[in-house]
Amino acid sequence: MKQTLSIVKAKQAWAEGRFLDCGRALYEPMQPHERVNWAADLLMFCMQYSPSLPAIDRVVELAKVPSDWRLAHAAFNEVRRVILVAEARDSAIDPALKSLLFLAENTAKVIYNASGEPAPFDADAGWELVPCVAHFLATISVPAATEGGIQLIFAQV
Repeated sequence: MKQTLSIVKAKQAWAEGRFLDCGRALYEPMQPHERVNWAADLLMFCMQYSPSLPAIDRVVELAKVPSDWRLAHAAFNEVRRVILVAEARDSAIDPALKSLLFLAENTAKVIYNASGEPAPFDADAGWELVPCVAHFLATISVPAATEGGIQLIFAQV
């Protein structure tokens, strides 16, 4: 019943454009392994619409092997370096790429937090997945991607 209420809250928040609230409602009831799978699925879906980047590929690979989840902190740092280098070169970084990189950062945070290692990222890092996906979908303006992305956001619950 609680998860059903979460889904109702999430769908209402999505419809109202409150993407962070949507992410929170979906993320909180999940178990750590479900959070990792959901985050990785969202990232892989968005990756279809963007050129491949090794730092993002690394995040996806880490999600597949629970014993490697502890390495996700370093993967987060690598994605962050890509963002900083891109911004230093060109302050007008492609909005879709920037959204994808932020999604990869948050996915790495979710993976690391699920590892149980010390010094986790903020517990609400997973809430940011939905706003990142929503922004990515808005920037690429591909109707089929938007429909597929929305279905995937709600698929794990």
